[in-house]
Amino acid sequence: MISSIIIDDEQHCIDSLATDLSKYCVNVDVVAKCNSAKEGILAIRKLRPRLIFLDVEMPWMNGFEMLEMLEHIDFCIIFTTAYDKFAAQAFRISAVDYLLKPVDATDLQVAVQKAEQKILSSSGVLNIQNLLQNIRQPSHDQKIALPNRDGYEFAPVNAILYCSADGAYTRVVFADKHSLLISRTLGDIEEMLPPEIFVRIHHSTIVNINAVTHYIRTDGGYVVMNTNEKLMVSKARKEALLEKLGLK
Repeated sequence: MISSIIIDDEQHCIDSLATDLSKYCVNVDVVAKCNSAKEGILAIRKLRPRLIFLDVEMPWMNGFEMLEMLEHIDFCIIFTTAYDKFAAQAFRISAVDYLLKPVDATDLQVAVQKAEQKILSSSGVLNIQNLLQNIRQPSHDQKIALPNRDGYEFAPVNAILYCSADGAYTRVVFADKHSLLISRTLGDIEEMLPPEIFVRIHHSTIVNINAVTHYIRTDGGYVVMNTNEKLMVSKARKEALLEKLGLK
Protein backbone atom coordinates (compact mmCIF):
# COMPACT_ATOMS: atom_id res chain seq x y z
CA MET A 1 0.00 0.00 0.00
CA ILE A 2 1.10 3.57 -0.73
CA SER A 3 0.62 5.78 2.31
CA SER A 4 -0.79 9.15 1.26
CA ILE A 5 -2.00 12.48 2.59
CA ILE A 6 -4.60 14.76 1.03
CA ILE A 7 -4.06 18.48 1.63
CA ASP A 8 -6.86 20.81 0.52
CA ASP A 9 -8.69 23.71 2.17
CA GLU A 10 -12.04 22.58 0.70
CA GLN A 11 -13.51 19.67 2.64
CA HIS A 12 -15.77 18.53 -0.19
CA CYS A 13 -12.70 18.19 -2.44
CA ILE A 14 -10.96 16.08 0.20
CA ASP A 15 -14.02 13.86 0.61
CA SER A 16 -14.48 13.45 -3.13
CA LEU A 17 -10.84 12.58 -3.76
CA ALA A 18 -10.73 10.15 -0.83
CA THR A 19 -13.85 8.40 -2.16
CA ASP A 20 -12.39 8.15 -5.66
CA LEU A 21 -9.12 6.75 -4.31
CA SER A 22 -10.98 4.05 -2.35
CA LYS A 23 -12.90 3.08 -5.51
CA TYR A 24 -10.28 3.36 -8.24
CA CYS A 25 -6.88 3.22 -6.53
CA VAL A 26 -7.15 0.52 -3.88
CA ASN A 27 -3.37 0.45 -3.45
CA VAL A 28 -3.45 3.97 -1.98
CA ASP A 29 -3.98 4.28 1.78
CA VAL A 30 -5.06 7.77 2.89
CA VAL A 31 -3.47 8.18 6.31
CA ALA A 32 -4.40 11.84 6.86
CA LYS A 33 -6.68 14.56 5.49
CA CYS A 34 -5.53 18.12 6.07
CA ASN A 35 -7.47 21.35 5.58
CA SER A 36 -4.49 23.69 5.48
CA ALA A 37 -0.83 23.84 4.51
CA LYS A 38 0.12 24.11 8.19
CA GLU A 39 -1.74 20.90 9.02
CA GLY A 40 -0.13 19.31 5.98
CA ILE A 41 3.41 20.15 7.14
CA LEU A 42 2.76 18.65 10.57
CA ALA A 43 1.22 15.50 9.07
CA ILE A 44 4.10 15.03 6.62
CA ARG A 45 6.70 15.35 9.38
CA LYS A 46 4.81 12.92 11.64
CA LEU A 47 3.57 10.29 9.19
CA ARG A 48 6.28 10.35 6.46
CA PRO A 49 3.89 9.48 3.58
CA ARG A 50 5.06 8.23 0.19
CA LEU A 51 2.51 10.26 -1.78
CA ILE A 52 0.91 13.70 -1.33
CA PHE A 53 -2.19 15.05 -3.06
CA LEU A 54 -1.63 18.79 -2.73
CA ASP A 55 -4.00 21.63 -3.59
CA VAL A 56 -2.22 24.57 -5.17
CA GLU A 57 -4.51 27.41 -4.11
CA MET A 58 -5.04 27.58 -0.37
CA PRO A 59 -5.46 30.65 1.90
CA TRP A 60 -2.55 31.92 4.00
CA MET A 61 -0.06 29.51 2.43
CA ASN A 62 -0.40 27.91 -1.01
CA GLY A 63 0.92 24.51 -2.02
CA PHE A 64 4.18 25.82 -3.46
CA GLU A 65 4.91 27.88 -0.36
CA MET A 66 4.17 24.86 1.81
CA LEU A 67 6.77 22.75 -0.01
CA GLU A 68 9.39 25.46 0.48
CA MET A 69 8.79 25.25 4.24
CA LEU A 70 9.83 21.59 4.34
CA GLU A 71 13.42 20.64 5.17
CA HIS A 72 13.48 18.02 2.41
CA ILE A 73 11.09 16.31 0.03
CA ASP A 74 11.29 12.51 -0.01
CA PHE A 75 7.78 11.78 -1.29
CA CYS A 76 5.94 11.93 -4.59
CA ILE A 77 3.46 14.75 -5.24
CA ILE A 78 0.33 14.97 -7.34
CA PHE A 79 -0.96 18.54 -7.42
CA THR A 80 -4.69 19.18 -7.55
CA THR A 81 -5.92 22.48 -8.91
CA ALA A 82 -8.71 24.31 -10.64
CA TYR A 83 -7.50 25.36 -14.07
CA ASP A 84 -4.78 27.95 -13.85
CA LYS A 85 -2.83 28.64 -17.01
CA PHE A 86 0.36 29.65 -15.22
CA ALA A 87 0.32 26.68 -12.86
CA ALA A 88 -0.43 24.22 -15.68
CA GLN A 89 2.48 25.63 -17.69
CA ALA A 90 4.82 25.29 -14.69
CA PHE A 91 3.74 21.68 -14.16
CA ARG A 92 4.22 20.73 -17.80
CA ILE A 93 7.64 22.33 -18.19
CA SER A 94 8.85 20.63 -14.99
CA ALA A 95 7.28 17.22 -15.82
CA VAL A 96 5.25 17.20 -12.60
CA ASP A 97 1.89 15.44 -12.36
CA TYR A 98 -1.26 17.40 -11.67
CA LEU A 99 -5.01 16.83 -11.69
CA LEU A 100 -7.63 19.36 -12.65
CA LYS A 101 -10.68 19.77 -10.43
CA PRO A 102 -13.17 18.17 -10.57
CA VAL A 103 -10.86 15.17 -10.72
CA ASP A 104 -11.55 12.64 -13.45
CA ALA A 105 -11.33 9.01 -12.33
CA THR A 106 -9.25 7.88 -15.31
CA ASP A 107 -6.82 10.79 -14.91
CA LEU A 108 -6.53 9.90 -11.22
CA GLN A 109 -5.66 6.29 -11.98
CA VAL A 110 -3.02 7.32 -14.53
CA ALA A 111 -1.47 9.85 -12.15
CA VAL A 112 -1.31 7.31 -9.31
CA GLN A 113 0.27 4.69 -11.60
CA LYS A 114 2.94 7.20 -12.64
CA ALA A 115 3.48 8.16 -9.00
CA GLU A 116 3.90 4.50 -8.06
CA GLN A 117 6.59 4.08 -10.71
CA LYS A 118 8.40 7.18 -9.41
CA ILE A 119 8.20 5.87 -5.85
CA LEU A 120 9.64 2.50 -6.86
CA SER A 121 12.47 4.13 -8.79
CA SER A 122 13.01 6.91 -6.21
CA SER A 123 12.69 9.51 -8.98
CA GLY A 124 10.65 12.67 -9.22
CA VAL A 125 12.26 14.78 -6.49
CA LEU A 126 14.42 16.69 -8.98
CA ASN A 127 11.27 17.48 -10.98
CA ILE A 128 9.68 19.04 -7.90
CA GLN A 129 12.81 21.03 -7.14
CA ASN A 130 12.83 22.28 -10.72
CA LEU A 131 9.15 23.22 -10.44
CA LEU A 132 9.75 25.28 -7.30
CA GLN A 133 12.61 27.07 -9.01
CA ASN A 134 10.60 27.68 -12.18
CA ILE A 135 7.61 29.29 -10.46
CA ARG A 136 9.94 31.96 -9.07
CA GLN A 137 11.66 32.66 -12.39
CA PRO A 138 10.60 34.63 -15.48
CA SER A 139 9.97 32.45 -18.54
CA HIS A 140 13.38 32.97 -20.10
CA ASP A 141 15.15 31.80 -16.92
CA GLN A 142 13.13 28.62 -16.46
CA LYS A 143 14.37 25.07 -17.08
CA ILE A 144 12.45 22.49 -19.07
CA ALA A 145 12.47 18.80 -18.12
CA LEU A 146 13.33 16.86 -21.29
CA PRO A 147 12.92 13.06 -21.02
CA ASN A 148 15.89 10.83 -21.75
CA ARG A 149 16.69 7.15 -21.18
CA ASP A 150 17.65 7.65 -17.55
CA GLY A 151 15.00 10.19 -16.52
CA TYR A 152 15.07 13.87 -17.42
CA GLU A 153 17.58 16.44 -18.52
CA PHE A 154 16.86 19.91 -17.14
CA ALA A 155 17.73 22.39 -19.88
CA PRO A 156 17.47 26.19 -19.72
CA VAL A 157 14.59 27.36 -21.89
CA ASN A 158 16.63 30.24 -23.32
CA ALA A 159 19.29 27.77 -24.50
CA ILE A 160 16.84 26.15 -26.92
CA LEU A 161 17.22 27.46 -30.46
CA TYR A 162 14.40 25.59 -32.16
CA CYS A 163 12.48 22.31 -32.13
CA SER A 164 11.61 20.23 -35.18
CA ALA A 165 9.30 17.27 -35.69
CA ASP A 166 10.93 13.92 -36.42
CA GLY A 167 8.07 11.47 -36.82
CA ALA A 168 6.59 10.80 -33.38
CA TYR A 169 9.71 12.36 -31.86
CA THR A 170 11.01 15.92 -31.55
CA ARG A 171 14.55 17.10 -32.12
CA VAL A 172 15.48 19.90 -29.73
CA VAL A 173 18.35 22.01 -31.05
CA PHE A 174 20.35 24.17 -28.64
CA ALA A 175 22.27 27.40 -29.09
CA ASP A 176 25.58 25.54 -28.83
CA LYS A 177 24.36 23.44 -31.81
CA HIS A 178 24.05 20.12 -29.96
CA SER A 179 20.64 18.45 -30.14
CA LEU A 180 18.47 15.91 -28.33
CA LEU A 181 15.91 13.54 -29.82
CA ILE A 182 12.96 13.50 -27.41
CA SER A 183 10.21 10.88 -27.27
CA ARG A 184 7.49 13.53 -27.38
CA THR A 185 5.54 14.95 -30.31
CA LEU A 186 6.16 18.53 -31.37
CA GLY A 187 2.70 19.41 -30.06
CA ASP A 188 3.62 18.05 -26.62
CA ILE A 189 6.83 20.10 -26.58
CA GLU A 190 4.96 23.21 -27.76
CA GLU A 191 2.63 22.95 -24.75
CA MET A 192 5.64 22.88 -22.43
CA LEU A 193 7.46 25.87 -23.90
CA PRO A 194 6.56 29.42 -22.79
CA PRO A 195 4.48 30.98 -25.61
CA GLU A 196 5.93 34.45 -25.04
CA ILE A 197 9.30 33.14 -26.22
CA PHE A 198 8.49 30.38 -28.69
CA VAL A 199 6.32 30.40 -31.80
CA ARG A 200 5.47 27.72 -34.33
CA ILE A 201 6.52 28.85 -37.81
CA HIS A 202 5.69 25.63 -39.63
CA HIS A 203 3.74 22.45 -38.86
CA SER A 204 7.12 20.84 -38.15
CA THR A 205 9.08 23.71 -36.53
CA ILE A 206 8.99 25.87 -33.38
CA VAL A 207 11.55 28.63 -32.93
CA ASN A 208 12.88 30.77 -30.09
CA ILE A 209 12.02 34.29 -31.27
CA ASN A 210 14.95 35.71 -29.30
CA ALA A 211 17.26 33.74 -31.60
CA VAL A 212 15.69 35.05 -34.83
CA THR A 213 17.86 37.68 -36.52
CA HIS A 214 16.03 38.11 -39.86
CA TYR A 215 12.71 37.43 -41.50
CA ILE A 216 13.02 37.09 -45.27
CA ARG A 217 9.86 37.39 -47.38
CA THR A 218 11.30 35.88 -50.57
CA ASP A 219 11.45 32.17 -51.46
CA GLY A 220 8.16 31.55 -49.68
CA GLY A 221 9.37 33.17 -46.45
CA TYR A 222 11.93 32.02 -43.93
CA VAL A 223 13.70 33.11 -40.77
CA VAL A 224 17.43 33.32 -40.18
CA MET A 225 18.60 32.21 -36.75
CA ASN A 226 21.61 33.64 -34.90
CA THR A 227 23.51 30.53 -35.99
CA ASN A 228 22.82 31.50 -39.64
CA GLU A 229 20.47 28.54 -40.06
CA LYS A 230 17.46 29.19 -42.31
CA LEU A 231 14.07 27.80 -41.34
CA MET A 232 11.02 27.89 -43.60
CA VAL A 233 7.87 29.75 -42.55
CA SER A 234 4.53 28.37 -43.74
CA LYS A 235 1.82 30.70 -45.05
CA ALA A 236 -0.51 29.58 -42.29
CA ARG A 237 2.03 30.56 -39.60
CA LYS A 238 3.30 33.79 -41.14
CA GLU A 239 0.89 36.20 -39.44
CA ALA A 240 1.49 34.73 -35.97
CA LEU A 241 5.24 35.02 -36.47
CA LEU A 242 5.11 38.63 -37.66
CA GLU A 243 2.91 39.56 -34.69
CA LYS A 244 5.31 37.86 -32.28
CA LEU A 245 8.22 39.72 -33.86
CA GLY A 246 6.35 43.02 -33.49
CA LEU A 247 6.09 43.52 -37.24
CA LYS A 248 2.29 43.79 -37.26
